[in-house]
Amino acid sequence: MCKFVIWLCTSVLLLGGGEANSTALNKIRALHLVTAGITPDQTYGIVDRAKSRHFNTLILAVAWRGTTQLNSMPWAKPVRYQWTKRELVEVADYARNQGFEIVLGIELLTHQDVFFGDSLQNLMYNSSTYDPSKSEVYPVVFSVLDELIALVHPKAIHIGHDELAGYWRNTRLGRKEIGLREGEAALPAQYFLKDVQILNDYLVERGVETWMWGDMLISPDEFPEMHFAGMNGALPGYGKDLRDKLPRNIVICDWHYWGDGREFRSVDAFRHGGFRVLGATWKNSVTTSSFSKYAAAHGAEGMVSTTWAILGARSGTVLKTLDELYDVIDSSGEVFARDFPDGK
Repeated sequence: MCKFVIWLCTSVLLLGGGEANSTALNKIRALHLVTAGITPDQTYGIVDRAKSRHFNTLILAVAWRGTTQLNSMPWAKPVRYQWTKRELVEVADYARNQGFEIVLGIELLTHQDVFFGDSLQNLMYNSSTYDPSKSEVYPVVFSVLDELIALVHPKAIHIGHDELAGYWRNTRLGRKEIGLREGEAALPAQYFLKDVQILNDYLVERGVETWMWGDMLISPDEFPEMHFAGMNGALPGYGKDLRDKLPRNIVICDWHYWGDGREFRSVDAFRHGGFRVLGATWKNSVTTSSFSKYAAAHGAEGMVSTTWAILGARSGTVLKTLDELYDVIDSSGEVFARDFPDGK
């Protein structure tokens, strides 16, 4: 009788429950796409290209400088490529029908030039970061989260939290102020932790996963062999002390964009700390290949290809053309499919 029950349960998993089981085994191959500077019509073609390169998750970074028309963001100023709510829903539905899981990305806490902008100065800790100690912050943020969740029903919300503005020590010039105005201080670690805990609790109550960047949770002191120069002069991460206090349900997107090192030990640190981990790369093909291979061998659940594309931009390091964007999709998609095939 016991053998029959075991056989029956196994059969249900392999046959009747095969689709659910397959989905559980699928690795995450995610494309991160900022909707600023890309039209909805262009996004359909980008989704098709990503599908052909074996991506299965789409992270739509929305609400950048008014790029999404939301009732919950009356302070946002209209921009050239502004998506309507209907367009956002239609793109998300199209991608979902193509087999993609949908994640929405919102720049919270840091990089407030692209979310609060200069319209909510009373809620800011400094010129780059809002203030988690001010209770008035959260009704504003929660209203945006609620509207987006109701519209798109995402699997997860990526809450950002990367590149905290502060000081970067330059050995030639001494302590150089980056990203903050004169007299401003960088956000203390306990404020960073408080914000993550509040946002995560809110999303958990709504059945939505929390994803976030991992750069502020590691430090050069822990990983001196790793390449940190891609952090645009931001404050080096708080490191292990902060990492150990975070809720373990959070999915960490551990990004490394440059360097040809063969080891990315931050993946191990997150995994050993009890987190689910995704590696994240950009346009450096050497880094993409070596990082993806390492992440697959050390327990990561998949990879994220960030694109940072503002099509038609005339300056900056962003991807400026559709061809450049497709090159990143093609090269990273091939590597991710190699290292993170479904069913393994």
